[in-house]
Formats: sequence, C-alpha cells, structure tokens
Amino acid sequence: MKKLSRLTRLYLIFIYAIGAVLLFRSVSLGIRIAEPVLFATLCILGSILHILKVEGATNRSHYTFSFLIFGFAMLNLGSGPALVVILLSNLAEWVWNRPPWFIQLFNMSCYVISAQVAILVYSSISPLEIPTSWQIILAIGLGMASFTFMNHLIIGMVLWLARGESFKQSGIFDLIPLLIDLTMLAIGASMALVWNYNPYALLIFLAPAYPLYMSLRIPALERQTETDQKTGLYNHQYFMAQFANELVRANRYDRPLSIIMADLDLLRNINNTYGHLAGDDVLKGVAAILRQTVRDYDIVARFGGEEFSILMPEAEMEKAIERAEQIRKAIESATFVVSTSVDPIKVTMSFGISRRENFEQSTDEILHHADTALYRSKLSGRNKSLAYVNNSFLNASSIEPESRPGLDDFSSSPETAEEQKSTTEYLAASISYLKQNPDTRAESEDEARQSEANMKETENSRQSRISIRKVYGYITLLGLSAIVALFAIRPLLMDSISAYSAADWMGFAAIACTIVLTEWFSINLYVRNTSLSTSAVPIITLIILFGPLGTLAASAIFAVTAAIKFRSPFNRIVFNFSNHIIAGIIINLVVGGYGTDIGRWQFPALELILVLVASLIMFICTTTLISIGIGIDLEQSPYGVWKEQYQWMIPYYLGIGFISFALMFGYIHASILGILTMIIPLALLRISQVQYVEHTRVVVNEIRKKNQELEKRALEISAMNEGLLTTLSEIIDLQDPDVLGHSKRVSKHASDIARLLGLNEKQIDLIRKAGLLHDIGKLGISKEILTKPAKLTPNEYEIIKKHAALGGELIENSPSLRSLVSIIRHHHEFFNGKGYPDGISGKEIAIEARVIAVADAIEAMMSDRPYRKALKPREIIEELGRHAGTQFDPLVVSEAVKLLEAVAAIENMPPSEIAAAKVTHRLITNLQTP
Repeated sequence: MKKLSRLTRLYLIFIYAIGAVLLFRSVSLGIRIAEPVLFATLCILGSILHILKVEGATNRSHYTFSFLIFGFAMLNLGSGPALVVILLSNLAEWVWNRPPWFIQLFNMSCYVISAQVAILVYSSISPLEIPTSWQIILAIGLGMASFTFMNHLIIGMVLWLARGESFKQSGIFDLIPLLIDLTMLAIGASMALVWNYNPYALLIFLAPAYPLYMSLRIPALERQTETDQKTGLYNHQYFMAQFANELVRANRYDRPLSIIMADLDLLRNINNTYGHLAGDDVLKGVAAILRQTVRDYDIVARFGGEEFSILMPEAEMEKAIERAEQIRKAIESATFVVSTSVDPIKVTMSFGISRRENFEQSTDEILHHADTALYRSKLSGRNKSLAYVNNSFLNASSIEPESRPGLDDFSSSPETAEEQKSTTEYLAASISYLKQNPDTRAESEDEARQSEANMKETENSRQSRISIRKVYGYITLLGLSAIVALFAIRPLLMDSISAYSAADWMGFAAIACTIVLTEWFSINLYVRNTSLSTSAVPIITLIILFGPLGTLAASAIFAVTAAIKFRSPFNRIVFNFSNHIIAGIIINLVVGGYGTDIGRWQFPALELILVLVASLIMFICTTTLISIGIGIDLEQSPYGVWKEQYQWMIPYYLGIGFISFALMFGYIHASILGILTMIIPLALLRISQVQYVEHTRVVVNEIRKKNQELEKRALEISAMNEGLLTTLSEIIDLQDPDVLGHSKRVSKHASDIARLLGLNEKQIDLIRKAGLLHDIGKLGISKEILTKPAKLTPNEYEIIKKHAALGGELIENSPSLRSLVSIIRHHHEFFNGKGYPDGISGKEIAIEARVIAVADAIEAMMSDRPYRKALKPREIIEELGRHAGTQFDPLVVSEAVKLLEAVAAIENMPPSEIAAAKVTHRLITNLQTP
C-alpha cells in the first residue's frame, strides 16, 4: 500500500470507512437468521464460488458465480444475513488466494456498499414484497442493476487513481462485463422467489448455469490453447492450423504464400553460461522483436524450443527474404539484459525461407523446405538467411544460389588455427604477454568487451562443430555395425530366401504393408520428427516369423516410410535402418527365430514368453541407441534422456509383445485373414497411445510450468536478497563519505582472489556476501570517530577495533546470514595471532576471513584517503609482501599479487593491446575455477 499515491490511499480509507459504517448500521439493527441450514449452505456455496473465479477475455478480467448466491441472499435473507454471506465468501477467498490485505479489504467494503445500495433500491420500489406484483420484478432488476453499477464505479475509481486508467481504458463499464454481472445477480434474486414456491424448481433454473460457466471460460481457454505461455506468441498447434487454412485460400485464388523458420543460435551455450532463466529472458526478448518487425496480419509462433515460425500470407519470396533480413539484423544489433550477467547478452538467429510453389504442395512439404534452408544456414556458419527456391538455396544477403546439401554437407569445415586454440590456452598466452610487456597502456573498455564476445563466439562455434562431428561419427559407427552384422548373417539370409512358399510370401507382404500403415499413422511425441507408433508390432512379427530376411525387410521398410513421412535427411535414414537391424539381429540370436520352423512351435506359453522378451529387446535397444545420440548432441546423460522420454513406455511395449504374439498366432492359423483380424486391435492400441501421450504431454507441461514458476519465485527472492545486501553495504559506507563503494570493491577483490585460490562456488558466494557486510559493525561506532581527519587516539582506536566483533553479533540473529559470522568477526585477525578481536592465528582463521583481510587491505591502499593518496599497484604488491606471514596469509597474498600484476601491466599498455588485456583481466577470475 505504501507504493500507492496519497490520493489513492485516501480513497481506499474513505471506502473502508463507508463500508464499516454501513456494516455497523446493519449489525446494530440485528441479524436474524430464520433458516440456519439455508444460511450455512449459502455461506459455503458463496465461499466456493467466490474462490473459483472465471478468467475473462483478458488476463485482468474475471467473473464470479458467487453473484448468484449474493443475489439470492439479498432477496431471501435480508440485509444483515446477506452481508454476512458476502463477507464470509470474501474471507474464504482471502485465506485461499492470499491477496494483499488492503486489496481484499477494499473488495469487502465495495461489496458491502453495493449490497446496501441494492437493498435500499429494492425496498424503495417494492416495500410490500408481494411476489406476484410487477413492482417486485422491477425492484429486482433495478436493485441488481444498482449493485452492478456501484460495484463497477468503485472499482473504476480506484483503477483511475492508482493506474491513471480512465473508465474507457480500464473497460470497467464495457457492456458485456456489466450484463454478465447483472444477469447472475438477477438470476440469483429470481431464484429466491422460486424458492418460496417450490425449492425443487431451483434445479431447472440452475441448469443454464453450467453452459454459462463454460461459455465464460471460452476466451481464456482459447488464449491458453493458442499461445505459448513463455513468449506470448502463438503456439505450434495454432500456427499449423492457420497455415493449413491460408494454404487452402492461396491455392483457391492462386495467391502467394511464404513462411520463415527461425532458430536462435547457440541458446544452449547461453543456458550453460548464464542459466536457463537467462535463456528464457532472451527467448522473450527475441519474441518481442519478432512481433515488432512483422506485418500486422503475419502470424508469428514459437514452433518449439528456440525455433520460431512466421506465416506470411500474400507475400512473394522477395518480400519474405527482405523481412527475414530485417529481423536478423534487428536481433543481431539488439542486446538483452539478464540478471546473471553484468554485461548485456548479444545473440544471433538463423533463418530458412520457403514459399508455395504449386497447387500440389502440402503444408509439410513447404515447412520441410524452410526447415532444410534453416538447417543449411546453420551449417554455413549461422546468423544467415537462406531461401529454398527450385531445389537450390538463395543467400538473402547476396542472392547467389548454393547447391542442395548432400552427404558431404554433414561434415563441418576445417577449423582455423585461431579457432583450434582453447580459451584456457589463450588466457595463458595473454597472461604471459602481460608479464613480459609492462610498458603498455589501456584505451577502450568497449573494445575489450567486443574482443571477449568474439572469443566466446569462436569457442561456441568450435564446440558446436565438435558436437556435430560426434553425432555424425556415432551414426557412421552404427551404420558400419549394421553392415558388419548383415555380412555375418549373410549365409542364413541367403538360405532363408528359398525356404518360403508362395503363401509365406503373401503373408510377408501383408505384414510389410502393416508396417507401412502403422508407421505412417504414428503419433508425434514431445519434439518434432520424434514419434510413437504401433509399427513395433508388425516389425517384431516379421523379425521372428521370417528371421534375418524379416529383420532386413522390416528395418528397410520402417526407415523408408519414416523418411517419406518426415522428409528425413540421409543421416536419419541411416540411423533408423541401423538401429532396427541391430535390434532385430539381437532378437534373432536371443529368441532363436530363424523363420523356417515357426509353424512347428508347440508350446504357446513358451512362445509368448519369447515374444515378450523380443519386444523388450526391441524397446531397450532402439530407445537406448536413440538416447545415446540425443545425449551426444545435447551433451546430456543418455540415461537421463532415456528416463525422461522413454522409460514410461515399458508397459506399452509389454502390451506390444502380447499383440505381436496374437498377430503371429493369427497368421500361423489363419494366414492373411489372421493378419487382417489383428488390424482392429492395432487401431485400438493406437487410440490408447494417443490418449496416453496427450495425457502425458499435459502433465509434463503442467510440471514444467510449476517448475518455471518456482524458479521465477526463487530468482525473485534471490534478487531481493541481493538488493538488500547491496543496499545495506551502501548504508554501511555512508557512515564515512570518504569510503563510498568500499564494501562493493572489497567484495569484488575478495571474490576474484577466491576464484584464483580454487575455492568452491559456495565459499566464493560466502566471501562475496561477507565482503559486502564486513564493516557492518561500524554502524555501532560513533560517526565522529569514523570520520575524524586527524590521527586517532589510543582510546578511539580501541573503539574502532570493536566493529569486527560487533559486526558478528549483529548478523548472528539472522538465519540467512549466520554463516557469515566467523568471516566478519575475524577479518581483522593477523596470521601470526596479533590481530583482533580474538587473537587467533594461522588456520584457526577461516580461509574466507583471510581472503577478506587481504582484499580489505588492497582496497584501502588503492583508494584515496584524506591523509594520503592511493598507492600504485606496484607499491601495493610491495606492501603485501612485507606483511605476508605476519598480518596476511602468504598463500592468499601470492594469488592477490597475480591480479595486481595484471592491473599494473594494463596501466602502461599501448592502445593496440588494451582490448586483449582487459579481456584477460576478466577471464583470469572467471575461468580459473576448480
């Protein structure tokens, strides 16, 4: 409430007072409850409905069905009991949703005022309350209208005072919200009349409530289903629906249509460097740029992860290329401020563009062309816009065609000598240069930042190329393994070809067709081009019934079908084929199905067990190999990937084993008819898979949403705590104007030294916080002594020395700061035991306190004081050396000297070398961690 303007606070107090007076007046007249059961029921229903508000057409609007109860209570119970129902409903919402006290108190006062006005109007028009008269109907209408008007007026006034929004801007008097509130109040009041005649008739009157409730939820549900919650853009589902509609329209009238696919470059590195919340901030910033740079009728969507899509109706290819380049340059020039980085983050984006070229094209084909162009632009170095035109690529900046990518495009280009250097090697070389060239001078911080950014981009590009090479190396290894396995079973393969009759070959073809159908109608999972299908059933059947020949055929048919459906690149075809070849051969070896003796199986129980084992082998082998590939690409644990995306499928693969056994049993005993009969269970299995996947997707999204909210809250709390620490450090420094910023600088120096010492992140964080608060005890020291320009007397010096112990005592009662007590108390202890306040020595002093002691001394010597000028870095190094082993820990001093030597070198560095020098000075403390 303190943040509100004075006029707003006065208005709130006025509303509180009016509400209190009216409530007191009603209570003083007496509250008579004629029907306690009805009264209690209304209180309970009102509380529940008031908590379960319905979100309106905007995030800031809502409707409450408790108005039905309020209208009923005002007409049936009278003024006093009705106000009790209203107040209890608001108190229940207060307990449940925990809004700020002044907001909920305002709501309660608003309802009390509105209810009293409504009851007054009703009583004035129909004083006798004759239920069959026309006056009572008019009284209900005008009474509930007065409640609605007064309620909206009071709320509209506070919005005007607090936010500066007029009634028109806030929409408080828009017709639809007024009518909805009035309708629910009037229905509730009308039900009071019905209650007196026949209570059971309320069921008829309440019947329209549920359709009304669902209709009110439609705007909010539509927004949820159409938009991506993180970026506010449209989601993938909405984009594809609009894309299909626009393509139909474009084909009907032969109009141009283009799409742009965009992918944020190296978001993974941003997440790894600055945290996932920083990555989310970048995604939101990029989404804002996309919204601002497209036409009003273009559709911008978050396609998934860091990938975005733009649908451009009535746009020729040239216009789409121009728009993509505008967006690319806007993002390249933008900076994104995140809480985990001092300097703003810069990012780039790659684009792929395609268009409708003929009447036969589908949305998937156009999308595939844009995806291919996007993939090509990322392989070509990122931060590019490529357009797919007639089986070739146009570079948006040069409009020169590039050849269509083939197998050679999957290998990355050779690295330059500079790119082959690791960041750590570069750092070592730079430090060596600084030590050998002390006669150089500094120039520009901006050049230093740019150089640092270039180094990071070079390293990120190098890591990305390494990741691509690893993935393609893994796929190549799988392909070679599959070839070797096929070569090993070649004799069995050749023998089995001549072992089957014409009827067997018909069954072979029928099962092969089943593989095609089941894979073609597969279900998309969490990421694009990843699917779940029932094709495992006919694949397992073909592998067991027809041995090595079935393994080869099933693997090839599956890979080709998936490639046609998803427009898969060659490397994906190789992976799918090799994956199933390896799984199939393992099944042949373990289960022993070589095809020729399947009809002579005589033990159904044993056969069932073998088929279940084959199903589990198929599941474990295929999902493991996929998880390994994903893990290599994303640099994640393959087991973690498997556990998250595939572990839940184990029961379904057991079910697939049963169905595979039934399919084999039907084929053996009824040939083609048995296969056709099993099509129905396969269709039912697919339906159950759809339902399970959708349910899982909803649950996963809900969990991720809650985790994001928890992360957001944790970040807000952390930011608040950091702000409090910084503010407190500034308050401490204000005790002595000559040392403003001292605590921040001590914290920075101490953190840098701690990193060079190899301390862990928890210790570094403690040192950083302790550096900010190390002089908090000075708040208890007289300002006259702290700011005295002359030399302190012995008595005054003894008083000053008390600040260390006093600082430890001040924060000891704070649970969140208690870990800093020993650091703050002992930051003036000497290594030889002659310090204060406890006179401890050596390793009895916490390493964190020893670091703060050196950092405090360095900052004091580097700053001007009334009684002396700041010392030069070389002078500070000499001073530290004289006191190493007595006042300071020699190990801490040796690491601090490294920082000071770098600073000393920068002071005399020529302009041409300043950028690299300042980059090194920052990297030395950021990279040398355990």
